[in-house]
Amino acid sequence: MGRLDRYIFSTAAIAFVGVVVVLAGMIWATQALRQLDLVTSQGQTILAFVAITSLTMPTLVLVIAPAGLFIATTYTLLKLNGDSEIVVMAAAGMGHWRLLRPLILLALLVSAFCAALAVQIVPSSLATFREQVTKVRADVVSFVAQPGRFVNLSQGLVFHVRERAANGVMRGIFINDAREKEVSTYIADRGQIIESDAGIFLVLENGSIHRRGGDNKANNSSVVEFQRYAFDLSSLAPESKGQDIKPMERPLSYVMNPPANDLYVRFFPGRYREELHKRLSAGLYPLAFFAIAACALARPRTTRQSRGAALTSIIPAMGAVQIANFAIAGQLKAQAWAVPAIYALPIAVILVCAMVLQGWIRIAPPAFLGAWASAIKQRLTRRPAASRP
Repeated sequence: MGRLDRYIFSTAAIAFVGVVVVLAGMIWATQALRQLDLVTSQGQTILAFVAITSLTMPTLVLVIAPAGLFIATTYTLLKLNGDSEIVVMAAAGMGHWRLLRPLILLALLVSAFCAALAVQIVPSSLATFREQVTKVRADVVSFVAQPGRFVNLSQGLVFHVRERAANGVMRGIFINDAREKEVSTYIADRGQIIESDAGIFLVLENGSIHRRGGDNKANNSSVVEFQRYAFDLSSLAPESKGQDIKPMERPLSYVMNPPANDLYVRFFPGRYREELHKRLSAGLYPLAFFAIAACALARPRTTRQSRGAALTSIIPAMGAVQIANFAIAGQLKAQAWAVPAIYALPIAVILVCAMVLQGWIRIAPPAFLGAWASAIKQRLTRRPAASRP
């Protein structure tokens, strides 16, 4: 790769990485707020919160990367046009295919990256995310043992502990259980959570149980002192067995040949077909978006030509391809024609754009659209008369 290729490649690559990082970070920040209860109610640390929510980042990158490549390609070609570098290259005898060589390399790398994300990385990260969230929500010890806080374990069950030692022993325990008609309040000097085959129990020591209310007498109350009492916490731990695993969380080998007893095979036929072809076609759409930007902006444009007209044509074209992708993907579950269409759409876009670049097809925006864009540009660039020297 020569110096010119490195210059063009680095300009586009830096723009691509910047767009993906900024957009993915912004979207991640909004999505991560949905899991904020991992910190506020589940007693997890900020580091655990960031680590778990970051598992959704590959999914965000997969969605953003094609658009990021489109933006990076557009920015690079507009920059080269604005600095008259494309004009100089063309005057020196360099063709537009030679100019696009480093950008094509970047597009192929992004396409391979998106294919790897869709086929392997995203399903693995989503499965790990589900497992980690389930593990956190099932961690009764972290949920219960939050010193100095009154924690609502469930509707009508309030737990408070004064302090918790490093060995797991809790002191100053208060439990108010109002889940039944009879309200029970447990007070104990110390306690510890023990997990066994029979379930999860909070073993209380040196305390008392205050019971009041009931079916017969509303004012009935009693106090029972104990030296050792086991409070059952098994109902608070969510059951992870038999949990629904979505097709997007399955590995590719499973998606290609799911067993007949799978829930989605029996009740939602077509979901695995949809997931399979969405993954396999994911690497084609970055190339299609790149081709749209390249065919409109790779040729030299003088200052008298409106670059705004090119932008007003390629942005709707990119949006139309993305909408068509969503529409076809939505039909993969039920319609057989959608399977070849999900691949034919980006391939057709790439071929048409290549023929436009080669000069075999000429596509020009309507005259009124070019005049409208030129008028807007003149209004925006016109300086007030008072500011002229």
